[in-house]
Amino acid sequence: MSPQQQTQVQVTKFSKLPKLEGLEVIKGDVPQPKEGEVLCQIVLRPVNPTDVHAIQGLRPIGPHHTPHIAGGEGVAKVAKVGKGVTSFKEGQRVVGIPWPGLFGTWQQYRTMPAESLMTVPDKLSDQIAAQVWVNPLTARGLLDAGQVPKGEYLIQTAAGSTLGKMITALAKHMGMNIIDVVRRSAQKEELQKLGAAAVIATDKEDLVDRVKEITGGKGAYAAIDAVGGETTKQVALALRNGGTVYMYGALSGDPIQMDTLDTLYNFKKVEGWLLGNWLSAQKDLKATVQEVLQLLTDGVIVPESGDSFPLEKVHEAIAESLKTGRKGKVFLAG
Repeated sequence: MSPQQQTQVQVTKFSKLPKLEGLEVIKGDVPQPKEGEVLCQIVLRPVNPTDVHAIQGLRPIGPHHTPHIAGGEGVAKVAKVGKGVTSFKEGQRVVGIPWPGLFGTWQQYRTMPAESLMTVPDKLSDQIAAQVWVNPLTARGLLDAGQVPKGEYLIQTAAGSTLGKMITALAKHMGMNIIDVVRRSAQKEELQKLGAAAVIATDKEDLVDRVKEITGGKGAYAAIDAVGGETTKQVALALRNGGTVYMYGALSGDPIQMDTLDTLYNFKKVEGWLLGNWLSAQKDLKATVQEVLQLLTDGVIVPESGDSFPLEKVHEAIAESLKTGRKGKVFLAG
């Protein structure tokens, strides 16, 4: 039997780092599933950059209202099924595809439409299953973005991140040449083992010169950039004529920079990329998620897992997730 009360992490108002004073731990009622719904007991949730953006009101796709329950993904167990639900039974592990609105998982219980859930393969740990939605699907979508022909090169920045490592491993699996860009030379060996065609450490190497050397002077075909600022400018300079930088993050916090003449005469461009837009273009979303689940089950993509914090220590969890050089994804458990 489900309890009547639960712990929730609520955004009472949008607020800024580092305090995030609008983020509060509260007690709320446990809902009951209506016809066609499933009551999910959420057991583990990653702390993603997009969650931190949403808490501050910075995520364009919302949520745009307060109060609301934070958190965009996680893994759950079926606690109870509503009338007419035959596809799930109590105790099964499930993930949302997606969790509606990409918020509401930083609580212990929530109801979901049965058609918005998918069961988790037994082989996957909770730590991996909790990360299915944002990072693995983003990795798959970003490698589609540039439509890089065989034999050409794709640049990715922030390659030492959890997502960056997934992208490198998946690129190798798909037979793509990827040039990983990192800030520290100490990060090179791990990415080379994962299958990067080349790794450029900007603490000791010039990004543009090295890319031109690797590509025989042609430049890379396209790039995926999570950093912004001066990095975007350097990446664009390293592309072929007509190349595109696909922006999917803003880790530097600085405005995008571009070389005016290079952009004008060599037809370079920057294009924003959002997971939601890519998913909306998928003809069969469940098949796409199933493909990624299989990649995770087969060990092609191996998400890194870090420390776990109880929901009550959400502020500590966020602070840990923002640390440079942190190993693995931070979670909220319980």
